[in-house]
Amino acid sequence: MIRDRIIEIFDVLDLTSKRMEELTGIDRYKWGNIRGRKQKVNEDYLEALNQAFPQFSYWIMTGQTIPEAGQISPQMEKARKENNLKIG
Repeated sequence: MIRDRIIEIFDVLDLTSKRMEELTGIDRYKWGNIRGRKQKVNEDYLEALNQAFPQFSYWIMTGQTIPEAGQISPQMEKARKENNLKIG
């Protein structure tokens, strides 16, 4: 489930494994393995994602959002950018 949400970040935000490597410092091939469902997520990935995308931290772990606290999903982030809205 957590891996599925991480894959959703890639898909919704249209990120490449190379870009995720730039954002997190984790090798692009490891991200490719996550995307290809060949590898499970560990704490290193979660910590790196928390640093790169703090607004998604709660959603990654639970699948839920708390917009008033700035904890949103990638879909909400995309809509916010498209509509120039502020969260939190």
